Amino acid sequence: MCGCAETTYTNMNQKESAAPILERRVAYKMEPAFFHDPPTCTTIVAKRNNVPGIIRRAVEESLERHLATKFQKAIGGAPARRIAKRLAVDLHHAGDRKVFARQTKCTGFMEVIFDAVEDDYMVLWTNRAVGISLRLVRATDGKILWQSKHKAARGDGGLPFSPISLPVSIARAARIKGDPEVFHSIADDAVRRMMRTLPDTRRDPAFH
Repeated sequence: MCGCAETTYTNMNQKESAAPILERRVAYKMEPAFFHDPPTCTTIVAKRNNVPGIIRRAVEESLERHLATKFQKAIGGAPARRIAKRLAVDLHHAGDRKVFARQTKCTGFMEVIFDAVEDDYMVLWTNRAVGISLRLVRATDGKILWQSKHKAARGDGGLPFSPISLPVSIARAARIKGDPEVFHSIADDAVRRMMRTLPDTRRDPAFH
C-alpha cells in the first residue's frame, strides 16, 4: 500500500475533489507577475502562530535551504529577525518591509503560515503532521507572486490482531512519538514538495 502513495499537484483555482487516502496533495498558484519581475532575494517571515518553536525552526531552516536553490540569495527566519531588530522594524508591517528591503536589497518575502500541527499519541498509533501555507510577496507593492498549500504527515502503529502484534504496534507507535527528528523530516518533506512548483530563477535565462 505504501508503494501506491503519490504526490499530486493542483491549481488553487480549481475545485478540488476528495483526495484518495494515500494521495499527498499540493495546491499552488503561480501569478504572471512572478515572471515579469521575480525577486533575486527572498526573506522568510513566519506568521505569529501558536506553534512549538522546534516546528517553526524546522520549517524555517528547511525553507531557507530550498530557497537557496531558487534565488540568488535567501535570508532565513532567525537572521531576518536579528536584522529587523537592529533596524527597529516589524516584518509583519508592509511599510517596515519596504525599509527592510531597501537596507538588505532583498525585495521578496516568503510568508509561512502554519495551518495545522498535529501530535497525536494513542498508544497503538501515533500521528504527527504539519500543514503549511507559503506565500511569496513582493515588498514594493505587496503583490502575491506565488503561493502553495500542503500538509505532510508521518504515522505508525497498528491494530493488534493477536497477542504477538500488540507489543509490536505499541513499539512502532512509540518509535515515532519518541523520535525528536520526526518533525524535522516532516517539515522537509512538506517544503520540498511545495518548492517543486517554484521556478529556479538563478539559471533560467527567461529571468535574466
